[in-house]
Amino acid sequence: MRMGNNRLLLMRVLMRALLAGVASLLLCGAAQAKGKTVYVHLLDGDDARGDGNYTRPFKSWRVALRHVGSGDTIIAKNGDYRKAGREGSWGGLSLALTMADQLEAGDPRQTVPQGTPPDAIGIYRYDPANPLTIRAETKQGVVIDHVRFHLARGIVIEGFDIFPNPYYTDEAGKKLNRRCDGIHGDSVYEPEDTYNHVKTNDPPGGHTAAWYDRALWTSYITVRNSKVHYACPPGGCTPGYDPLQDDDRLYLIKFNQAHHITVEDCELFDGKNFQRKPAIDLPCSDDVVVRRNLIRNCHRGVVSKGGGRRVLIEANVFVDNSGAAFSGGSTDPDLFIDGRFGDPCSFAFFESYDMTARDNLVVSTRPGERPVESVSIWAAKNASIVNNTFIGIGERGVLLVRPGNEVDSPAKECGRSVRLTRTEDLTLRSNIFILSGVVDETMLYQTSGVGTAVLRFDHRDNTFFQSGHDVPVGGLADPNRESGFSKSDPQLAGGQGAGSPAGQPGWGAWTDYATWMAAAKLKSNSSSLGRGVRGAGK
Repeated sequence: MRMGNNRLLLMRVLMRALLAGVASLLLCGAAQAKGKTVYVHLLDGDDARGDGNYTRPFKSWRVALRHVGSGDTIIAKNGDYRKAGREGSWGGLSLALTMADQLEAGDPRQTVPQGTPPDAIGIYRYDPANPLTIRAETKQGVVIDHVRFHLARGIVIEGFDIFPNPYYTDEAGKKLNRRCDGIHGDSVYEPEDTYNHVKTNDPPGGHTAAWYDRALWTSYITVRNSKVHYACPPGGCTPGYDPLQDDDRLYLIKFNQAHHITVEDCELFDGKNFQRKPAIDLPCSDDVVVRRNLIRNCHRGVVSKGGGRRVLIEANVFVDNSGAAFSGGSTDPDLFIDGRFGDPCSFAFFESYDMTARDNLVVSTRPGERPVESVSIWAAKNASIVNNTFIGIGERGVLLVRPGNEVDSPAKECGRSVRLTRTEDLTLRSNIFILSGVVDETMLYQTSGVGTAVLRFDHRDNTFFQSGHDVPVGGLADPNRESGFSKSDPQLAGGQGAGSPAGQPGWGAWTDYATWMAAAKLKSNSSSLGRGVRGAGK
């Protein structure tokens, strides 16, 4: 009996050891699946003697990138990398090399398919399901000038303070970094000195087939928890400085010819510029998500154009921007791609397809600087504007529908017009508009441009509050006659909009994403429950 008990005890011990071993193997496997971590510090690192650990980080992005792959992480130790100067591109992170570049030992390599030019194959391409993560040691603890993607894939950028400065000069006074975007991603194969001059419908010889291959494009890129904002000019942001006269600035974020792009939980600000470029520009970009960002003091907010498909603009806060919060745009016809190699007429019929803007808060707090219009649609197919809240807007209406590509200049060997005049299946539903300064002659729903047509406009269940005054009639449609129309005070927690009469709560005191969204919450007695931003204040 005692021998049987001993055997049973021995079996239990062996079983526990076996289970512990299995658990250890599983933990090791999980650790391996998470990948390794490599450290970099552009000021205090050492590429020659460093090994990429915390105490001996690498000094350059390029060397750090030689030691990682899919699922790995590069952590940038805290510091102001702009101090790396011109030689270090002021800290700029470039993921732009291709198989046509002069690669060095250790640089990643990709297979070049037969018949594909090597400059169509980027080297920084990782598994979208197991991306490479490049992040700051602490949130916004690393300051860099810019991030550049070219034919890159499967990368997460997290926690940086991105501070593009287009005013750097050399000893002779020549500008070195002019018109630098904060984040720029593209899939255009051309020399830097001819950038933005290539003709999409008549591309360089030998590149045509690859041009239309979306599998090669910049794709599966995520930017999160970062700040992106322009520096002041050398003379400072003085009262006499007008950013709308500054032609050195362009975009805070731009992705051109890209797909599966996500920008989330970021703060974008001080992006106004002479050319009225938006904070986020998305020409020819598909499957894009822009969510939970605070975008302030820019011109337009987010622009989908050039035939872009499936762009979701969700739960963002737009404050004191001088243009539309979300819109399309007019694109040069030579940048229109519809994916048919060999077809000179393969440009898009609409500037944007399937664009959705929902649960966004748009606020204007500065009298005289309110947006021209809150929503601007340029030749869109299936655009949906639902459950958004707009504060202090309406002087020039709330919706403007425009034609796309107003210059009729077809590509070579294509006879059809490229002037895009139709918008189809437009939805404007369950929004709250707190109007400010609207006059009787203002039409809230408007069109502009010769021949502009809107087919199937679904507008209903919207609230238009103008301090108890009547809402203007006329225009593309009369809001007063739409189903579910309301002009009652929606009872927002933050009060009645910017520039409100004395004694009413203002909106200028709110400072960050969370407080703005909390202010947009509806009171329990609101007659507009179910409209405007949903989940505000959570």
